[in-house]
Amino acid sequence: MSLPGTLVLLYHRVADLERDPHGLSVRPDRFAEQCEILRRRCDVVPLQEFKRPRRGVAITFDDGYADNVGDALTILTAARLPATFFVTVGRLGDRREVWWDRLERLLLGCQTGSSTIDVEVAGRRMWIDIRSPVARERAHQALFWRLRPMRPAAIQSTLDDIEAQLGVRTSDREAYRWMTVQELQSLASQAGFAIGAHTITHPFLAELDEDEQWQEIEGSRHSLEQVLGRTVNLFSYPFGGREAFDTVTTELVRRAGYTMACTVAGGIAHADSDPLRIPRNVVGDWDAERFEQWLDRWLTAA
Repeated sequence: MSLPGTLVLLYHRVADLERDPHGLSVRPDRFAEQCEILRRRCDVVPLQEFKRPRRGVAITFDDGYADNVGDALTILTAARLPATFFVTVGRLGDRREVWWDRLERLLLGCQTGSSTIDVEVAGRRMWIDIRSPVARERAHQALFWRLRPMRPAAIQSTLDDIEAQLGVRTSDREAYRWMTVQELQSLASQAGFAIGAHTITHPFLAELDEDEQWQEIEGSRHSLEQVLGRTVNLFSYPFGGREAFDTVTTELVRRAGYTMACTVAGGIAHADSDPLRIPRNVVGDWDAERFEQWLDRWLTAA
């Protein structure tokens, strides 16, 4: 019989969005319900304590959206729950929308007279039908998965091409900005909240060569330490699935001085788990009943 483990939860945003095609956000009222259930039923512990010998739950956030220091922080503080925030440091203070939000806006939110897009993606031409809402949703999914492994600069170039073909000019939405340096520093100064690195530009690490990976992994740690004035030894892999990083990545994370690193592979973290491959479980925009049912299943497994 295995020892009790820690259920590590993964959130990205706490916000009420018009569209959320990737399920990144939990509405504030539902997050408050989830936190109340966790406060009442669970031993919520800092991520660093996942090896403790009794069953626990840890809360983490990825990316660094500004709503992390808005509704999310307010609700966590009221519930007195600790959490770890993994931040893409190169986007601190950036009001430009990250590429997947810009893609959502272009394909699902913009009105245009165009019926098709003809664009080159990773060296291949794509002819894309956007004549109906269903076609647009299909196009959005197809483009997202093809853009994801590309380098950030190449993705932005492709999106520039799409925007030009659609004949639209988008403006960045306030609700989609990243937190500022000052907001991150304020967050880090509060008891119970830890900060970890999530690279500099949020690339698909497995597609980068070793030197490029090192710059993202070690460079983000160094930059965060300069911002915070303290040691940073927690990391999470962008995208986080098994295909998003490899053994070279993990060794570079170790070499950079991180003691823990999180994936998005589901499961329970046990005392004998690899600390550089900690499993996490994505939480959806679930009401109290559904969240409690999901929690029961995981806590039984833990």
